[in-house]
Amino acid sequence: MKKSVTYLLMGVLILGMFFTVSWVEGPESAEANANNSALLDVTLEEVLQTTTGPVEVIITFDHDGGIQQEHVDLLKRLGIKKGITFQSLPVAGLLATKQQVEKLLDEESVVSIYLNKSLQYENEGSTSYTGVDKVRTDEELRTQNGGLPISGKDIGVVVNDSGVDGTHHDIKLGRNLVQNVFASSNLNALTGILPITYVENVPNTDSDSGHGTHVAGTVGGTGAMSGGKYEGVAPGAKLIGYGSGAVVAMLDTIGGFDYALTHQQEYNIRIITNSWGATSDAGTDFDPFDPINIATKKLYDRGIITVFSAGNSGPGEATISGNYKKAPWVITVAAGTKDGELADFSSRGVKDRGGSVEVDGTTYMWEDSPTITAPGVDIISARVLSPLSALSAQKDVEYIDPAHLPYYTTFSGTSMAAPHVAGIIALLMEVNPTLDTFEIKDILQTSATNMEGYEKWEVGHGYVNAYEAVKLARTY
Repeated sequence: MKKSVTYLLMGVLILGMFFTVSWVEGPESAEANANNSALLDVTLEEVLQTTTGPVEVIITFDHDGGIQQEHVDLLKRLGIKKGITFQSLPVAGLLATKQQVEKLLDEESVVSIYLNKSLQYENEGSTSYTGVDKVRTDEELRTQNGGLPISGKDIGVVVNDSGVDGTHHDIKLGRNLVQNVFASSNLNALTGILPITYVENVPNTDSDSGHGTHVAGTVGGTGAMSGGKYEGVAPGAKLIGYGSGAVVAMLDTIGGFDYALTHQQEYNIRIITNSWGATSDAGTDFDPFDPINIATKKLYDRGIITVFSAGNSGPGEATISGNYKKAPWVITVAAGTKDGELADFSSRGVKDRGGSVEVDGTTYMWEDSPTITAPGVDIISARVLSPLSALSAQKDVEYIDPAHLPYYTTFSGTSMAAPHVAGIIALLMEVNPTLDTFEIKDILQTSATNMEGYEKWEVGHGYVNAYEAVKLARTY
């Protein structure tokens, strides 16, 4: 049955094999073309009007698992010669012409086609602030945990980022970094439509930016190179690095989601943290046909919690960098200062903006707002050996002990806030492994510290409070 779209005066109702969706406001990032065919990304449609050659696109099929041979055969029949297919997601990245896209839109099995947009990592140019230190030292919590401190023990966390330097002793490959994967999607370099390939057990996948290494250290660094001083939030967690390099696109990030699904049982993957976004997608409504939303919904269905950074385009409203950060089943994190204020750069939502969306027969509510706020200014974490900016060097001298300068650096951004929350979720899942995404969201929101002078569309439910959240999780 073809997907059909009916536009209503006060909203949009989209009926289809893959999703049933309704909004208070219609999605701005996708529209249906004529004859009840698949959904075409508006941005891709604009690109195709001015481009004569092949374009990098992301196609989603109406299927519950990974790409099948029948899908590959269809693409080949249409003359598509270069592409990447995923193992657990019904998604493929392709080089396709306008004519080929038009033919795909009429295929019964195609749900949507989107442009492989460029994304950006969200850093601007700690544990004591979130209550994590109190979790470590509370004797009652320690006693309830068998005499051991709560550390996110054995909870798998995927760092879907630029990569991780697994030679750093705080995040050592073979110890707390249980897997380190390098996978960068270059469609132009392919010679066919092939399954995604990646290289596993790579000692260092972050030789360019240091972004992912810093994020990984915040989630679960052991603090080995500082005597525990710069320990991460969940040092007992199993870290899985999925690195796409310093330049990232949608297809790269979807690869991280696919890897998490494919290897979930192997590494007990329960969380994936994402510190990237697209300013070109700021101010848009939640779009359930976006490939990233399709991916994160699949993760939610499998019990994996997705964490996003809110973006660094504040202080104006409507600046959250991606419609997928408004998905009902994800947790989106704003950046706060160390004194409990909201960072000026942290992206904001829009007051009272949101709506209902029905997906797979269930009605969800989405909001144009962060979920929670966490530390994101001058955060100290693991560094790589690659050169850092002069700003980082100045901050490093100001905040870090001289003996530790070779191993740690300071970054600011919502990129630094998201891994704090990912680590805290690992703590919650250690004390109560049965919690699902919406229960975790409720715990984080209920236990958060109120941020006076700010509204929900700016900071979510307040500043994250790990200590109160852990106590609540025990009895939830």
